[in-house]
Amino acid sequence: MTVLVNPLPLKEGSRGDAVYRIQEMLGVLKLYTGQIDGHFGSRTKEAVLTYQAGKNLTRDGIVGQNTVIALDNDAWAAQQPVIREGSRGEAVRGFQEMYSNYLGSLTIDGVFGPKTKDAVMNFQRSRGLTPDGVVGSKTWSELRSYSTHDIPTDQRISFIFEPQGC
Repeated sequence: MTVLVNPLPLKEGSRGDAVYRIQEMLGVLKLYTGQIDGHFGSRTKEAVLTYQAGKNLTRDGIVGQNTVIALDNDAWAAQQPVIREGSRGEAVRGFQEMYSNYLGSLTIDGVFGPKTKDAVMNFQRSRGLTPDGVVGSKTWSELRSYSTHDIPTDQRISFIFEPQGC
């Protein structure tokens, strides 16, 4: 039997590993520059409020389900490289695999050619993004969101807060 971890909601005064994880993600997004100490203080709350405002989430400074899932997508995406036509390598292969698993068929060869660019632009249009054919943080985040939408919320949240490296 799998035990799901859901420490939400997190708010000012909360403490622990889950707050530490939130501070890490906010730091990746350059919204939090304070000490990553697992204490949800006023600086963490202000960073959460800033994030929520930028994502059109309920601006309450509380990390609930919608905020943590969006934050996880964006923090992951911010750590992915920008890829475009002419790019080669594992990041391109990763995009091609994710796209092929959820949206359509692409040759998974690690080469960002015209067919991959067309697929990127079609995906961007379908998600309301500027169809520029470049996979940057917004496109990565939308792809991650799309590829995880069928995972039950409780499982997704548990995965976000699982101890890393176990």
